[in-house]
Amino acid sequence: MSSTQDTFTLEAGPGTDIWKKPPTTNVWNAPVSHTSSGPLKKFKSARVSFWADWTERYDQAGLLLVPKPELSTASPPDKWIKTGIEFYMGKPQLSTVSCDRYADWSVSSLSTIVDPTKGITLEIVREGDEHGKSVWVYQLVLDADGKLKEKIPLREICWIFADENESDWVLEVSPLVARPEKKASDPLKVQFMQFEVEWAT
Repeated sequence: MSSTQDTFTLEAGPGTDIWKKPPTTNVWNAPVSHTSSGPLKKFKSARVSFWADWTERYDQAGLLLVPKPELSTASPPDKWIKTGIEFYMGKPQLSTVSCDRYADWSVSSLSTIVDPTKGITLEIVREGDEHGKSVWVYQLVLDADGKLKEKIPLREICWIFADENESDWVLEVSPLVARPEKKASDPLKVQFMQFEVEWAT
């Protein structure tokens, strides 16, 4: 079973972010919409294609995953993953943040030139091996016809499925957009060409 949405635009005003850093920083004010949700143990993959005119430090867009007990009222959520593009050190970079207790952040340079009309495509996929279960984050490099040319591994995150056999755990998957720079004069506008989430039946 899949949830698919075609082209749409999202925007986030200045001072918006999702970030958690000790001892006291816990920001959760980025706009969240177009959410697909289901049982955590049914999640298979999520894919997004997008691009924007990145100008402000920490401008970001991509995917947001929030695993939590179904009846949880924690606000902000305790655990989350975001991955996509973040404008850092003067250029758009591949970015993944994983928050189990506190957030950790990894960035890497784009290895390909991005066509703004087609955007960059990222995918988060459930995987498993003899050591256990995890999600992998990939950049998908597509040809002119949209067919896969290369699948570049970016990050493995292992904690997300630790509680999935608890029957009440759910996962919310959303497109992400945020503009943390408080002095920016305009919102960040992000064009999403694809947002697709696949769940097991």
